[in-house]
Amino acid sequence: MRASGRGVLAVVLAAVAIAGAAAADRVGPADHPSTGGDDARSGIWLCPHGGGTGWSATIAIANPGSTPVDVRLTPIGSGAPGAATAVSVPAGREVLQQMPAKERASATYVESFGGWVGVGWQVAAGGSEEGVGTEPCTPAAATTWYTTDADTSKGHEAYLVLMNPFAGDAVYNVTLYQPGRPPARPEAWTGAVLAAGRSVALELDKQVLGRDPVAAEVDISKGKVAVASLGLTGPAGVRSVLGVSALSSTWYLPVAGGVGQSSLALFVPEDDGAMFSGTLLSSQPPQTAGSLTEQQQSGRSTASYEVPTNGASAIQIQTDAGVPVLAALRSAGQGVDDAATGGAASPAPAWLVPPTVRGDPPKPGLVIVNPGTDPVDVTLRLLPEGRTDPGQPVTLSIPGQRAVAAPATFLARDPFASVLVSATGDIVALGASTSEGRNGLAMYGLAMGVHVPAVALPGD
Repeated sequence: MRASGRGVLAVVLAAVAIAGAAAADRVGPADHPSTGGDDARSGIWLCPHGGGTGWSATIAIANPGSTPVDVRLTPIGSGAPGAATAVSVPAGREVLQQMPAKERASATYVESFGGWVGVGWQVAAGGSEEGVGTEPCTPAAATTWYTTDADTSKGHEAYLVLMNPFAGDAVYNVTLYQPGRPPARPEAWTGAVLAAGRSVALELDKQVLGRDPVAAEVDISKGKVAVASLGLTGPAGVRSVLGVSALSSTWYLPVAGGVGQSSLALFVPEDDGAMFSGTLLSSQPPQTAGSLTEQQQSGRSTASYEVPTNGASAIQIQTDAGVPVLAALRSAGQGVDDAATGGAASPAPAWLVPPTVRGDPPKPGLVIVNPGTDPVDVTLRLLPEGRTDPGQPVTLSIPGQRAVAAPATFLARDPFASVLVSATGDIVALGASTSEGRNGLAMYGLAMGVHVPAVALPGD
């Protein structure tokens, strides 16, 4: 992804510099409201992106509003927080800010002032490792988190990245769920303390080896944190999936850009199990997703299901009787890198999709899903960095129960731009891009958009 620099304030807010464990009580507030409300004039975003030796992280901050927004970014890791960086995000633009990502526990804490912004991350592996992981950040910490994308098979590495940017310590407990075995509760992760202003990477393959998929439930008995999974496949292949703080009986999992070989990872936490079905939404009429018709999965377990897709698509998962579950979708890339997404539990009328390309040559993609039965009109607006001309918005009409790709000519105006997607009805939007290597197919990233409050939309 292109270097940032543009939009950095002339004077960094020196008063926000945070250093040393003794200063940990100044790291963020003890508890901070979410940016998700309709009166979001300031707020936070938490980005537990992870990293490694030689890795880099880019935080994409996009401002769809009509006035500039000041933003402060603080790197969080296993040691003392780093010095904060201040940037100003112009109206209708984005800033792509480079941040440290030198260890598996790397994370970034983002604070905004004077307006709403949407934030996403991208980590690019370095050193002896290759691949890219892209995801949205979360606008709220929570006391319970779930993930289900981990793979601890031979040749794989699987981590949970927990970040606590706040002034007080957090105490966490982790339960791991796996196929064909009872849940595991590692003693080292029971009543464990995550110090204020710190993050930690929990290595799952050291606790549950040779299992796929592995789900995690992280319960916080003191404080609040944010959680994401980080997966590596050998030396080439990175997946990032943001955790969720609530389960759902419905999940929408868009996908595009891969070779059409996807797998659904499903976690059923209830004792009685779940009956569920999957519907494939694409440019064609809805159909059954693979063999996902009235599938039965036992309780307190995980399982993987192969689901073929073709082009811009989405898998809609629905359980019987409203049983809450967690789903994630992995997609095989056209190069050595794969990608994954946790999807969305509910549609919304407006989304901000962060960039998912890494470098040149870029092949940007964006999937828009209309899960309802009525057609919707969708407007796409580029939010580029710097002085790039965003051009005119593009409007599409999407029939009910269809998934379509954004026009390639529209995205090609600036492949590194965030995209504001607004509609006359409820939709789901996801970035799905490849980049670098031969024909731009080496790196592969999927990233859900983030819900945009009405107050942040242009003209509101």
